[in-house]
Formats: sequence, C-alpha cells, structure tokens
Amino acid sequence: MFRTPSVSGSDGVAQPVYYVPGVQMSYSPGGLTAREPSILDRSPLGTPRTRTPASEIEYVDRGATPEASRSNANWQGPPRFEEPRMGDYFQKRRDLLDILKSLHSTGIQNELDLPQIVVIGSQSVGKSSLIESMSVNITSGHWNLYKVSNGITGRALATIRDVPFGPTLYNAEDVEKLLRRAQRAILRPELDPTTFLDDSDLHVFGVPLTFSGNCVCIHVEGPNIPDLYFYDLPGIIANVGDGGNEADIKLVEQLAKSYIKKPNCIVLLVISCETDFENQGAGRFVLKDPALRQRTIGVLTKVDRIEFGGASRWLRMLRGEYQPLVHGWYCVKQRDLVQLQEGVTWEEARSYEAEFFQTTAPWADLDHAQRARLGSEKLAERLGGILSKLVSEELPGIRRTVSAELKKVNLRLQELAPPEISDPRRVVITLLRDFTKKLSKHIEGIPPMVNPSDPTDTIATGLLHSLNEAYERFRVELHKTAPQFRPWSTTTRVDSQTQKRMLDSAKQDDDAVGLGMTNTLHADEVMDLARRSRTRELPGNYPFSVKERLILESVQQWSDLSHRCFNEVTEIVVKHIIRLVDDHFKGYNNGGLKETVSKITSEQIVKCSKITENKIDSLFRSECSPYTQNEQYFLTYKSKMLTRYKIIHQELQGKANLVTALRAYNPSNQSSTGNTNQWSYLNNAIANLANFGITAKAEDFVMLLPQHDLTAALDIMAEVRAYFQVAYKRFGDNVPKLIDADFVQGIDSSDDGLDVALMSMDLSTEKCMEYLQEPRSVIQERTALAGKKQRLEAAQLKLERYYRG
Repeated sequence: MFRTPSVSGSDGVAQPVYYVPGVQMSYSPGGLTAREPSILDRSPLGTPRTRTPASEIEYVDRGATPEASRSNANWQGPPRFEEPRMGDYFQKRRDLLDILKSLHSTGIQNELDLPQIVVIGSQSVGKSSLIESMSVNITSGHWNLYKVSNGITGRALATIRDVPFGPTLYNAEDVEKLLRRAQRAILRPELDPTTFLDDSDLHVFGVPLTFSGNCVCIHVEGPNIPDLYFYDLPGIIANVGDGGNEADIKLVEQLAKSYIKKPNCIVLLVISCETDFENQGAGRFVLKDPALRQRTIGVLTKVDRIEFGGASRWLRMLRGEYQPLVHGWYCVKQRDLVQLQEGVTWEEARSYEAEFFQTTAPWADLDHAQRARLGSEKLAERLGGILSKLVSEELPGIRRTVSAELKKVNLRLQELAPPEISDPRRVVITLLRDFTKKLSKHIEGIPPMVNPSDPTDTIATGLLHSLNEAYERFRVELHKTAPQFRPWSTTTRVDSQTQKRMLDSAKQDDDAVGLGMTNTLHADEVMDLARRSRTRELPGNYPFSVKERLILESVQQWSDLSHRCFNEVTEIVVKHIIRLVDDHFKGYNNGGLKETVSKITSEQIVKCSKITENKIDSLFRSECSPYTQNEQYFLTYKSKMLTRYKIIHQELQGKANLVTALRAYNPSNQSSTGNTNQWSYLNNAIANLANFGITAKAEDFVMLLPQHDLTAALDIMAEVRAYFQVAYKRFGDNVPKLIDADFVQGIDSSDDGLDVALMSMDLSTEKCMEYLQEPRSVIQERTALAGKKQRLEAAQLKLERYYRG
C-alpha cells in the first residue's frame, strides 16, 4: 500500500518519485519520462521490494523560455517567488543546484552519495502543504491509496534510460491526470507506455506489480522558482486501519532509513503543532540518532492550531532549548480548510502567512533571531543555502570519486571483453583435454594448500587425503566387529573391578576388546554351542561349523560397512569433480558446454560406480567362507590369544599368585620372586628347551597348568579371534584398494575413461561455436558496466563543464 499526493502547479507538477522495481518515470518540460534505475538499486527477481513510494521534487528557476511562449501563448509563467537578489552569490548557488540536477539526471545517484534533501514526517502533519508553500501555486489534493498484493514478475534492465511519457505540459490542471497514468505505467512494465496515455491499459487484462524499483520524477522549471531539490517520503505511520497491512509500518520506516542513512542527506523533519511531539513517530525516528541531529532541519507546521497556552514547548524548540538541532527549527503556516474552499491563491496564502506571524502572539513578540525562522520563504531560503553549501563542499570529492569509479569500470570492461575465436573446435578440444589432465593430476595426488580456510574443500586439502581419511574410518569401524570373547564362565562371580582388570589384560593382545559391535560371548556359552553342534564327531572334537558360525557373526556386518565406505568415497569424489568442472568451465554456462561435460562426467561416474559395487559384493561373498593361506600369522596370533585367554582363566580359578609370578618372573633378579630353588628349576627348564631350539618364556608355562572343562572353548575362541584378525586386515585393505582401482582411477582410465567419453561428444564446428557462447551473467555484467560507464562519463562531462565555467 502506498500513498500518492495529488499536487499540481501552474507550470507543471511539483511532485513525486515513486520507488516501487521497472522504470523511473520523470516529468520535465519535455514531458513525463521513464528512467530505469541502476542495477545496484534492484531487488532479486521475484522478491517484493521492502520499499514504499517517495516523491522527488526539483524546483529550478529557468525564467520564461521562447519555447514555452511559442507552445502556449496563454501561459504567463508561475507566480513570482520573491527571493532576495545578491548578484553573484545567488548565481553561484543556482549554478551549484544546476550541477546537482545534472548529476541526478544521469542516474549517478545510485553509485554516489549525492547531496539531497529528504522530507520526512508522520502522517497528516502537512508535508504536502509545506512543499506547496515553499514553491509555486499548488492546488492541494487528497491522498490516494494503492493496494497491490501480487508478486513481482518481469526483469529489470541493467541501464538507466529516459522514456518520454506524454507531451510537454504547461497547464497544471493537465499534469495530475498524466501523473496518475505514469504511476500505472511503472507498475505494468510489460505494456507499451503509450497504452496508458489514453487509459487503454484499463481494458487490458493483467495484474500490476506489487512494487517497482523505478520512480516518477517531476521537474518544475520556470522563472523565480526556488533552488531546491528534494525527496518527499510517505508519512511515518504508527498503525494501520481495518484491512491494512501491518508490514506497511516497517516498509515505510525502511524506506526512510534507506534515504536518511546517507551522509549527504539533509533531513527536513516536519512536526505538527496540532499533536504532542512525543506522539509523532517521525520525530522519535530521526532525533534518536545524534548523528542525524547534525544534518536535520526541523519545521513546525499548523502553528495556528496550537491550543491556548500550549505554545511554550514549541517556542522552546524554536529557541533551541528543547530538542535542539544544529540547523535549528522553523515555523510555517499553510492554508487552512476554509481558505482552500474559498480558493485562496498561493500569493494570498504567502501574504496571510506573513501577516499571521507579524500580528499573532506569541510569534509577533519574538526577537529578531527567532523571527528569522518564521515563514515558508525563510525556510526555502535556508534550505537552498544549506543544500548549495553542501554541494559546494562535496563536489570536489564527487569529482574524484567519479574518476576513480570510471577507471575501475574501464578495467573491468577490459577483463570482460568478448573473446575473438577463429577455430572454435580447437578451443573446445583444448578445454576438454586440459580438464582431463587436471583431473588426472588430482587423482594421482597433488600437494594440499597450507592452512586451507575450508577443511571440507578437497581442492584445497587434497583429494587423496580426504579419501585416505574415509578409508581409515572404514578400517576403524571394521575393527569394531571383532568377536567379544570373555575367557570365563557366566556363572563366575566377577566384580566390576576384577572384570576391568581382566579386560585390560586381554587388551594387551586384543585391542578390539570392549568395542562392542558384536555380542559378548563367555567361555561356557561357546562350550555349550560346541557341544550342541556335535553330530558324529569323535569325543574331544567339535564341528568346524561352530567356528564358522562365530566368524560369520562378525563378517556379516562387513557388507554394510564396505558400501558405506564406498558411498562416502563417491560423495567426496563427486563433489571434487563438480568443483573442478565449475572452476574449469565457469565461463561456459550459456552455450551448454559445462552442462554437457557435467552430464558425460556423471555418466562415467555411474558406470564406474556400478562396476565397483559389484566387485565389493563379490569380495564380501568370498569372505563369507573362512579361508587363508597366511598360516604363520594365523597360528602365531592364535597361540598368543590362547595364552592370554588361559592366563585370564587361571587367574579367575584362584591361581592368580602363580600366574602373576610367572608373568612377573625376571631371570636377572630371582630374589624378587621368593623361592629361589623353585625358580632355578624354571631357569633350567627354559635353558634345556633352548638346547632343543625351543624359545620359551616363564609365562608360557601357564599352558602346562592342568586342563579344565572349558579348555576346548578357549581354543575355539582363540582360533576364531585369530582368523578374524587375518580376515579383517585383508578385507580392510582390499576394499579401499578395489575402490581406488575400479572407481577413483577408473573414472580416468586410459581405455574407456572420461577422456574417451568427452571426445565422443558432438564436436562439430557449429556445435563448438554454440558451446563457446558467453555466459548470461558476463553479458549482463558487461551491459550493466556499460550503463554505469555511460552514467559516469555523463557525470564527468557535466562536472568538467562546471569547473571550466
């Protein structure tokens, strides 16, 4: 929802610019024109602008022109604006305002912070009447409400351009109607602007835009017009009526903030004396910021409606005792409702205003300093002086900024210059070959960056480094599937402290103890399984199926783990290749080259992926049948585990002292173990075994302790655990090796790899020319930069002309 003030003047409309995405519409002596804003002032397509309309009003004293006289013999020009004439001073000031207008006409305000005045106030404080009283004879009108609820469609252009809208107008009565049509035009950019001139658009079906980033600009020119250039923003609202949108409150505030945050923006704060200052949101909105107080001029309106005895606070503001501002406060009196109904002219209103302040208390009793701040004429004079002074101060900096920005734009345009291609086929083939060479280097392995900012970026960290980390995680998860054997009976009373000690003892030879991805099995449970599995075996023998079943308890988990590892590797490789494709073909989106390469690469990845998955399944099936030729490692590990299991079992059977002594035995310090004769026998036994070529340790004699009913179970446990160790290391090595050979390197194999696949795509000259089309983003950026360059050059030309005089 936005408000549109209906205001007209004798030599043209003195009214608005509406920022709402589409075309900036301008009314000037040449007619209403449309000018699209800079690309820097546009919202993304399809996103409603968080902006409501503003009014840009420019008043320039041009004097009567021969063209105007010839075009309309009855036009007598606007009423005289009585401005003191001080020769060169006022001419210089007018020249400064002329250059400001010229800079705005180039559209450069979207790139530069040009000096400007912004009128801000709450609703119904008399902003429109204030604008009228400072300028020319303007017939005050009512506010119209435009409620648009649909989203944005269409595309904004990248450059600013002026589109004439209607004829040149010299009769104020004709301007208002044309202005309404211009407003409809910017909300329906899909229609020809001429459609709106005779209201034909009202018969064309369609939904207007919700908002537009374009605006309607009105330039008023004529003799004795004050030197002002300002934006009239919609009133700050505290609440909305029935059916209103609460979001409008925020939208209006955001619009105001977007203007007043600029350092070169002079804020004209309008406060009504009809309402308490504290109840006017615009005052709080502006004056809460100390920095804004430095560049704000306050205006008190409706002073004739102050209640009896209530002028003291407003007088304190005028004197700078309350809510002080650097530029101070001014008071104005506009035409009241009776005067409007009686048709009081602008000149008569000026006279009534002057008479009011000269004859009405307490204004007539003020001293000279305060009286200099009474009246629309004094305010207009002050605003013109402040604005021209600001322009004078900022102009050298603006000139330097324009030159610097123009240099940047030219450099960027050189970088974006369209390429000259004589042999498109050779260019495309070279691009493809370079890409596959780059991919091969990454697959073979390249050094990573030092301290990469993004640890997930495999381009920076190295592809193989990321793959090796995935393989290591796979090996760790595989190791967790080791059998969890406990070499004691479930009926054995083992407290938590003893159990911890036993597990720590087991971990000396089995680092998988306690990882817990398989069920825990005690010795008596294994023995029970073995006994129940016997069929025709001789006493003391147990079927191999017992060991096979215990082995499969672990191995059956490997299929899922291996495929999870492959999926992780696939994700890493795919993301890496996508990054390589995006980087290598980033300038070739528009012609389909990047898309084609991505499609072929994806097909190659899928092909290699299927082959690899089938081989992983085959490898897993081979592990489901226990088999090994690694006899020495298997038997050595079994012996080690059997010894460990027996040590733990004997300790729990009450022979802890003997077992501990054997484990702690030190041949060089026999006295530490107590009975020296006993240990001398042990030394002799070890020495005699050595004579037979048998190496033994004191701990090995634990195996000679008397047998018990769980001895067979301990042997089964040791053998199963030993085979797991052999198989897990084999599988943990073969899976990564297979993935690397058939998938990672398979993508770029020399026989049927990616290079061969890419060379089979359509590489005709015509197709290659299509592939090499510039991306739309580059074309759009170059177009936008060309528009910006045009604006900067226009601004630079106007600045140079100004400085040359």
